[in-house]
Amino acid sequence: MDDQTLLKGALNDELGLLYKNVTQLTSVKSLPEADLQLLRGLVSVLQFAAQQMAQQQASGGKLTADVAALREKIAQLQQENIAYQKQLQWTQDRVALSRTATGKMRLKATLKQTLNRAIEITEATSGSIFLLDDAKVVTDCILTRSGTTERERQSLVGQVLEKGLAGWVVEHRKVETITDTSLDSRWINLPNQPYRVRSAICAPMVAGNRILGVMTLTHPEPRHFQPPLPELISAMADQMALVLETINFQTINSDLSHQLSNHQEFCHWLLASEVVGAVMVQDNKFVQVNGQAAKLFGQETDILLHLPSISSAIAYEDIDRVRVALEKCQIDANRILVINFGINHKSGQVTTVTAQGLKLTFQNKPAVFLVLSELDSQ
Repeated sequence: MDDQTLLKGALNDELGLLYKNVTQLTSVKSLPEADLQLLRGLVSVLQFAAQQMAQQQASGGKLTADVAALREKIAQLQQENIAYQKQLQWTQDRVALSRTATGKMRLKATLKQTLNRAIEITEATSGSIFLLDDAKVVTDCILTRSGTTERERQSLVGQVLEKGLAGWVVEHRKVETITDTSLDSRWINLPNQPYRVRSAICAPMVAGNRILGVMTLTHPEPRHFQPPLPELISAMADQMALVLETINFQTINSDLSHQLSNHQEFCHWLLASEVVGAVMVQDNKFVQVNGQAAKLFGQETDILLHLPSISSAIAYEDIDRVRVALEKCQIDANRILVINFGINHKSGQVTTVTAQGLKLTFQNKPAVFLVLSELDSQ
């Protein structure tokens, strides 16, 4: 088995993994639907290209693309798939901005500011925020008390979530007030606690069916948190949940937008390579044709690019059907074009091809990117 065939198999494997990862990732409704559809469409077309390579390999065909270029593209796809796996894990865990230190610092600053504001409004003396993942495991905590060691923080988190007020609020998902901590077993006073707590209030930060965290405020006197303070704290917790959810979606949106751009670039790379037959059609003309596609037509690339219309390269009986399909694809960014049609070979024979395509842009104008394969060879 030669070097190019091995590389082709590796490229096919990476494209297959890419398709699986993006299919899972785009189930997260963060990007605008049109962008999600385009991302899915790009992956579908790239998967189709991978299938053509697999069929070519099975029939003993060889790639004519430069081996070094293939190695580079495989390395890029491998890195991209590693990034996808990390992002999928991050999405499942829902750890707010855990992949960007600056984002995490900005989030903590926002939550700390909100916590301080809540303390100021309610005249509480201390407070805390625990951020949770989907498994209700604490991913971070914000405390107003200074000088707390990491060990003390871990002890505090473990105890209050296991059997304290915060754990009760996480389970019941509603604001709860303790008017007198000396009479309520849900309040836990820690050993060597340097502060006094006689009343407390705790509110969940809920988004949909997920609880993102809890906020707790305390005061040294009993019966401090009287109405309308519970309603006010509940509203502030809802606002913090909205902040968390918004930042989560902004981060996912940014990552998906970046991958969308990468896939579009990969389509253009296919056009410049000999991996599969690929063309770009704009205003019913070929504006890009790679070598593999030119071989299907039995023509030189320059001849195809100078045709006044693609109609002269398409079997007469299929011209209208292909034209309508291309127009619909170019109008509807969500449409993935799948079509079989005949093309006129230079020899005078009609060759049936199958094509998959979608709307992209070429020189800032809408166009249709197509991957072509001879139907009889499948």
